[in-house]
Amino acid sequence: MSHFKYKAEERWIEVERVDEYGLATSIMCCECGAKAESNRVERGLYVCSVCELVANSDLNAAENMRATVTPNPSHDRSSGCLAQPSVRLFDTSTERVAPQE
Repeated sequence: MSHFKYKAEERWIEVERVDEYGLATSIMCCECGAKAESNRVERGLYVCSVCELVANSDLNAAENMRATVTPNPSHDRSSGCLAQPSVRLFDTSTERVAPQE
């Protein structure tokens, strides 16, 4: 957490620590909102007993977390500058790996 907080503060981003258990992100369906411990079928697999959503359990939880930060996805689905992936490509002419431009 301290490394994450340090990087965020470097970019003037406020960090708020939230009780994950209270959010129930791992047991709540990101599609219909149903909560059930039994929806986590096995490690990595989430199957909603109500709407029958089948998803990777980490992706389901991540979408629930995102929804708490950005409740209206039609306005903003941005995850910020810290979450932007870095893409590097292999340039066959120089035979080197370089950042994508």
